[in-house]
This record gives sequence, C-alpha cells and structure tokens, in this order.
Amino acid sequence: MKILFSGGGTLGPVTPLIAIINEIKKIHPADEIFWVSTKNGVENKLLDELNIKVYQITSAKLRRYFSWQNFVDIFKFIKALGDSYQVIKKINPDIIISAGGFVSVPLVWVGKLLGKRILIHQQDIQFGLANKLMFPFANQITITFLEQLNKFPKKKVILTGNPCRFTKKEIADLNREELLKKYKLNSEKKIVLIIGGGSGSVDLNQSIYNNIQKLTEKAQIIHVTGQGKNKDIFLKDYHQYEFLKKEILDLMFLADLVVSRAGMATLTELSFLGKASIIIPLAGQQEDNVDFFLKKEAVEKSEIKNLTEQIISLLSEEDRRNKLGYNLNKIMPQDSIQKIIKEIYKFN
Repeated sequence: MKILFSGGGTLGPVTPLIAIINEIKKIHPADEIFWVSTKNGVENKLLDELNIKVYQITSAKLRRYFSWQNFVDIFKFIKALGDSYQVIKKINPDIIISAGGFVSVPLVWVGKLLGKRILIHQQDIQFGLANKLMFPFANQITITFLEQLNKFPKKKVILTGNPCRFTKKEIADLNREELLKKYKLNSEKKIVLIIGGGSGSVDLNQSIYNNIQKLTEKAQIIHVTGQGKNKDIFLKDYHQYEFLKKEILDLMFLADLVVSRAGMATLTELSFLGKASIIIPLAGQQEDNVDFFLKKEAVEKSEIKNLTEQIISLLSEEDRRNKLGYNLNKIMPQDSIQKIIKEIYKFN
C-alpha cells in the first residue's frame, strides 16, 4: 500500500501524523510512505528523521482578511495545484492523509479529481480554513472530541481522539534520575518548561527574558525559543534551546510545570503525560481549544503580562498542579493511533 501524508507550515498538523507513521512502520513494514511538506517549514526538521520520501511544494496561505499578499498567493496556489498533480501522478498513492495545513489543500483537491481516497483528521475544537476547504473532498474524517461528531455526515466521520507521538512504552522507560544528569538539572529544584510553538513566540520569549532573574529564583527554566529567536543569556538554572526533537519527551517528562501555546498536538502530549500546564493561546482556534480544557479544569489560562506571577503562584501549590495534571490526563483516549490506522486500512 502507498500512503501519502501531507501537512506543514507549523508542527500542529505534523506531529499527530508522525505518530501514525511510526506505528504503520511497525505493523505494515512493507508499505510505502510519502510526505508532502512546505519548502521552508519547521516540519522538515522532524521529517528528516523519519526515513521516508518527502516532496516539498509551493504553499499558499489562504487568508480571510484583506492583504496584498492574497493576490500573490493566487499564483502560488495555482503552482501548488500543478506541483500536487506531479507528485500524485509520480507516487500513485492509495490514500492521501492530512491533519490540516494549507500545503494540503491543493494536494487533496487534485487527489480527489484523480480518484484518490482522502482521509482528513480534525484535531482542534473549531475547524480551520484549510480543513474546511478539504472536508467536502474527504472519504473519511476522524475527529478528536465527541462534541464534533454531529458536525459531519455520519457515514464519513469517526471519533478517534488525537494521536500522540509519545508511546506508552517510551514514557514508561524514562528514568528521572538519568534524565536529570543528562540535562544537568538539579533534582532539588522545580523545573518549568516553556515552549512557544514550533516556530517560537517573540512576545513570550521577551516576557521570559524580562523576568528571568525572578523566575530562576523559584525554578530551573527550560526555554524553547524557536529557530533564530534565542539570546545569549548565561545564568544559573536557565537552559535555552532553539528547537527540540526527541528531547521534547524527556523535558516534558521532567517538568513540574509546562507553559505552552494551545495547539492541539501539544495539548495531547501534555495530556498523555498528565502535566500541570499554563496555556497562552493564540487568537482563533487556540482560544477555543483552551476554553474546552478550562471547562474541564485541566489547564490554567494566562496572558503574557501576567505569566511570571502565575508561574510562581502555581509552583507554590503542589495540590493545584496535581489536580490539573490528573484532569488533563483523563481527557484524551490513548488508542487513537490504532483507531485511525484501522480507518486507513479499512478498504485495503
């Protein structure tokens, strides 16, 4: 079987599909797996490690507001349609799979015209424009939450939950003492992991830099800045990374508290690990995501201007952190990968 995955621009549409690919490699090792990504997207750092054939095509952002770039992107989108046609004709996949991202839209449209089976995974509570443009062409739609079930034709949709790239075995095999030594961390002091999404957050980074002295008095700070957004800061108990690959599991596992954006892929990973989390959502879909988790008392929400005080407050209350982690861990089903793979091979 030939399977073509697609997504990029950010890591949100990518990491759940990587989890699926890793499992397919174990149970269907003879199958051929391909990926279509953006040319300069951060996702290519992770795709390089998968040992699969990756095709990079033009990506056009489809904005719902006025911008002169919309006119330029019309031509980019036309080129993307041509790129997609060439890739699909070359690979001749049995199925095309996407979890979002504008790079997937032309691929799915052309794939449908060429008679390919399409599976779209919907992660977020609310639907992004890319997925909205792909849903009508999908043969199957997998969803994360029960609340989304009545928004699709019953014959197309199945509730699966959201895949996590961390496996139960990987988590069970982690040794806290060994990891503390590996990352040169102090077992006697709390650890706060701060991640601003796949490409980082300038505003979040600046807030951490402005308050780093106060924060390191209370905890060891592991700060993921994003590519090219780091600063030369040499301070005891401050550890800076531009980007994390496999290390992300280790550092999430070690963290007493995680500060993050509200991408569903990251929320899923935090749910699997049961981590107390402060979430700073971007406007739009992420606000809907965090509001859903807030109703279940599974995360705390913050604005950047209040972040330092909220971190210090939550670090001082272990029971509060434990409750957040417990509630978050209950939200996501942990068999979503198997359910989605069952759908992929349903008609094979």
